[in-house]
Amino acid sequence: MKKVLALVLTAVLGIGLLAGCGGSSSGGSSSGGDSSSASSGSEASSDAGYDLYIFNTKGENADALQAAVDAFSAEKGVTVKVFSLGSGTNSDDTLRTEMASKNKPGIFCCMNAMALVEWVEGGYAMDLSKATNEEFKKMVSEIPENFYLTQDGVTNYGVPFNVEGYGYIVDKDMLSDLFGADNVDAWIEAYKTASYDEWEAMVDVLAAYIKDGTAGTVTLSGQTFDLAAEKTGLAANLEGVFSVAGSEKWTYGDHLINVAIDAIFKDSKAASEATAEQLEAGKANVEAYARTLDKISANATTARGPELINSSVNGYDQQVQNFANGKAIFVKQGNWVYTNLMNANPDVCDNLAFIPIKMPFNDADIKSGLTAEHMNTSIPVFVPNYYLINDKVSDAEKELAQEFLVWLNTTEAGQKFVVEDMAFIPYNADPATTDAGYSLGNSIIEYIAAGKTITNAYAGAPSGWSGDIFGAYIMENYLNQPEWPANAYEDIANYFVSSWCEQAGL
Repeated sequence: MKKVLALVLTAVLGIGLLAGCGGSSSGGSSSGGDSSSASSGSEASSDAGYDLYIFNTKGENADALQAAVDAFSAEKGVTVKVFSLGSGTNSDDTLRTEMASKNKPGIFCCMNAMALVEWVEGGYAMDLSKATNEEFKKMVSEIPENFYLTQDGVTNYGVPFNVEGYGYIVDKDMLSDLFGADNVDAWIEAYKTASYDEWEAMVDVLAAYIKDGTAGTVTLSGQTFDLAAEKTGLAANLEGVFSVAGSEKWTYGDHLINVAIDAIFKDSKAASEATAEQLEAGKANVEAYARTLDKISANATTARGPELINSSVNGYDQQVQNFANGKAIFVKQGNWVYTNLMNANPDVCDNLAFIPIKMPFNDADIKSGLTAEHMNTSIPVFVPNYYLINDKVSDAEKELAQEFLVWLNTTEAGQKFVVEDMAFIPYNADPATTDAGYSLGNSIIEYIAAGKTITNAYAGAPSGWSGDIFGAYIMENYLNQPEWPANAYEDIANYFVSSWCEQAGL
C-alpha cells in the first residue's frame, strides 16, 4: 500500500473533507486489559493495568481493531485496552464519562469539526504539531490538508480512520435473478446515468413485481430491461424494494439529507458558515430529498408506520440482515456494513456494488457549484472518523499512542488489519493501484477514479441537528405515518430551514 495519497484522490474528494460519518452511531463491543480507564496528567497508566487505552466509537471494526491491538501488543511487549460500544449506540455520553474519570483514554475518536469543539475547548484534543515521535510527525506531515480535522484550516487534531462511501447497495446475483445474468453489467451502467423519473418508475415496476408477480419492464437511460417471468432464486425471497432502518435517525437525518445539503453547500466548512438566506435558497433541494424519502419508505420491507420505526424490527442490524437475506433489492448504506454483511450472510458479499442515490434535482436549484447530472451519477465519499490523542494523559501514554497510530497506518502488519480485517480504504491509498480486497471497497475506488464523488457537507450542520432534531422530526411525523399529506415535501423543507436556523442561532 502506498504511503502517500495520490493527487487524484486529493482532487476528487475536495477541499471540504473536514470529517465524515460512517454512521453517527458507534459500534461493536470488544475490550482488552483492565476495565478501568487510562490515567490523566503526568500520572503513569500502570496503576490501571495497561499502557494505552483506546476508546473506539466504530463498532463495525471492534473485533478487527482488537485483533490489531493484540498483534501490536505482542510485537511491542505492551498492554493495550480497547473499549467499543455496540452497533447503533451513541458514544457521546459514555466518552464524556470516561474523560471525566481518573483514567482517561489515550486515543479516542471524533467524527467532525463540530464534534471537535468540545474536545479542544476541554483541553483533550492534542494538536498534532506537538507530536514527539519522529515517525508520527512524518506521517502527520503527509496527511493532505483537505483531510485535516481542524477548526481553523491549519491546526490538525486527527488521524483519519479511512475514506468511506455510501449509496444504494445492490447484489449482482439478485439482479441476475431479476433481469438475467447477461444483463447485470448493462443494468448497472444504465442505472448510473438514469434520470430521477426513470428511477421512480423503476421502483414502481419492482414493487408490483414483488407484490403480485407482474413482470414489467424497467427503463434506465433509455434502455429497457425485462423482469423474469417468474420470481426464482433470490428474487423469490423479496418482501420490499428497499430495506429501511426506520429506527435509525442517522440513515435519513445524516446520510440521505446529506445528498441534498451537498446541493446547497460545496463542503462541510461552507455548511458550518450557512446563512438563513442560503438555507432558504436551497429549499427546493430539500423538497427533492423529501420526495425521494417518500418513495423509499413507501416501498420498504416493512410498511410505513409505527413498526417501521420500531428498533427491534427495523434497526441497523435488522436492516442489514434483511438485505443480506435477499428480502430487499436495495439498501442505502456504506462500505462500513461489509463486516456486518459477512456475519449475516457471507455468500452475499462477493458481488455487491454501489449505485447512486437519485433525487429530482434541477441545475437552477443547486447552489454548491455542482450539476444535477453529477449529483445523480456520484456517491458521497469522505473521511468518516478520526483518531485523536488525549492531551491529558501521561507523556508515556501519548508517546505510545503515536507509536500505535504509526504502526496501524504505515506498517505492512498494521495495514493488513486496516484493509483486510476492518475492510477499510486507507486514507493514504492510491486509487490507481489499490485493491480493497472486497466488492464494496473496490466499487468506491471505481467512483473515486472516475471523479464521480460528492462530499459530506452535512457534517457542517449545527451540532446535534441532523439526527436529534431533523432526523427525529422525520421519524415522528413521517416515517411513523402510512400516508403523507399533500404539503409534506414543502413542510419538510420549511422545517429544515427553521430548525437549522434555530439550532445555529441565525
